[in-house]
Amino acid sequence: MNTATFADEWTDHWLPRVPLAGDVKGPRPSVYRRSRARALEYSHIEANPLAVQSLIVTDHDGSDADQIADLKGLPEPSYIALNPFTRSGHIVYALSAPVCLTDSARRGPMNLLARVEAGLCDVLSGDVGYSGRLTRNPWHQGSLPLWGASEASYGLRELSSALSDLGALPGYHPRATLTRSAIGRNCALFDLTRRWAYRAWRRHCEDPTEWEAVVHAYAWDRNLSVIGDEFTRGPLDETEVLHLARSISRWTWRKFWYQGGPTAYDVRFTATQSARAKKSHTTGNRTVTDKMRAANTAHGFQPKIDRKTFMQEAF
Repeated sequence: MNTATFADEWTDHWLPRVPLAGDVKGPRPSVYRRSRARALEYSHIEANPLAVQSLIVTDHDGSDADQIADLKGLPEPSYIALNPFTRSGHIVYALSAPVCLTDSARRGPMNLLARVEAGLCDVLSGDVGYSGRLTRNPWHQGSLPLWGASEASYGLRELSSALSDLGALPGYHPRATLTRSAIGRNCALFDLTRRWAYRAWRRHCEDPTEWEAVVHAYAWDRNLSVIGDEFTRGPLDETEVLHLARSISRWTWRKFWYQGGPTAYDVRFTATQSARAKKSHTTGNRTVTDKMRAANTAHGFQPKIDRKTFMQEAF
């Protein structure tokens, strides 16, 4: 009989090398970076390093953290760090393949991770204000760990399929934001800044240092005015914004100069505008069907008439 649990695998999925750790409750909460062995003496520890994520943590403040995943039809959690007095706690799913979160990482896995985080938060009645940085230490005496099976680690596709079967996986749209996900903040700010940078590069294409400063200023402004207002977890910290802006500015600078600089940029821009105008002209003169004509009449719109008919009716 196999009695192995995820406790035997936990160390391999807890990735911070010098984690934040401390006692966050009480009159004098304090959190500092410590060695891995020393960190396990404290009630709360850093869940993931900044550059990669292997644990998806949902903070359930209700009184059924030990059974809500099963009641909702989700896969077995890797473990639950339970408060033995209130039965609230952190419900954790470990990823079999950690997701890289650096600015040079692929955006697809990051976007899917953000959707999975938001879906789990909805299904498990998670705290939307939980930052995800610190989690309950399952080895601390103040937590009651409920360990899943040793093989209870999942791929993003497995978790997204389980949420999709429940109708709880948020849809993806490049302009939409997943306001309950910490990863969603990074994805949203990255998309906002890069789309602006593609258009703004031509106005700042003489000095790379100036361009980097301009991109950083724009990213920081969007972080405060958009990310801070729309996301329950608030804006990103200054270091994350700096690295994100630096990645975008340097990539666009290399890309556009490699493609021929300002002259080639102007040629491509003119060609794009011309193609859009032709497409708009073509679709603007499409045939009006009987269904469209009936809808226009129902809404009180005047039918389109040619110049000859107009002149006859006017005079």
